[in-house]
Amino acid sequence: MPRQFLFPLTTGRSGTVFLTELLRLNWTGAEVHHERLAYETLGVDSPDASHLTNFNSIGNVEHVRAFWLQKLARVMDSPADRYAEVSHFLFKAGLVENIAPLTEVGEVHLVILTRDAFKIQWSYVNRFEFANFGFTWLFALDPRYPNTIVKAEPFMQHGPAGTSLWYVHEVFARAEYYARLTATNPHIHIHRADLSEITRPEGAARLLSELGQPMTPDAVRMPPRQNATKAVMFDEKMENFCRRLAKGTPLRSAEIAEAYWNTGKRLGDGMRAG
Repeated sequence: MPRQFLFPLTTGRSGTVFLTELLRLNWTGAEVHHERLAYETLGVDSPDASHLTNFNSIGNVEHVRAFWLQKLARVMDSPADRYAEVSHFLFKAGLVENIAPLTEVGEVHLVILTRDAFKIQWSYVNRFEFANFGFTWLFALDPRYPNTIVKAEPFMQHGPAGTSLWYVHEVFARAEYYARLTATNPHIHIHRADLSEITRPEGAARLLSELGQPMTPDAVRMPPRQNATKAVMFDEKMENFCRRLAKGTPLRSAEIAEAYWNTGKRLGDGMRAG
């Protein structure tokens, strides 16, 4: 069996911890990580702010490429036949543009992990994560970056709630963009899964089977609910405001990605794409 490597294309607050544990319990022989954020791993195993800001401003420049060269070399050194790193940070800093070394030694699985847009937005709002631009530089995407697919200005008019929703739109548009970018590579496989689906045995079994682990629903070892938002910091008025924003701006990820693709622009080129 060829080696297998798995990474998500997702927002965070979308079930990455659950997917991590699902793989640990069921993906036989796998080395599985979630977000590698220890003080000695930022800039080494996980991109740091400089990699995110460079990629999302000027593209896949040498500084970004150098990070991925050393990062993926260590991934390939893993003795495991299967390797999963269920971190939403990676693809926002050029993972897919630099994935070629892994395709030369095995098969790459990219999981577009979705969740209801309002639920992701509301989770981020309650964590104040888009009220602080330091967070967006280090862990998310900054709406002021020049290298984006979705225009942020209309969302930013609504404060952190709008910026959180822009982030959801941007990430899922990028996921569809990367599905297009990798479509002709036979060693890269796109999988689609929604959190509401994989938290049920039937959906979990489907995804695991797609990943080369044939599984029936009754055989899946299901992890408990993971990393749920426990504290609600805002009242019902704010919740309803966020819900209206999300409902009034439905995701059109595939359509938006196609329009961006057809302009000839590529995220790897950064603002140099003109």
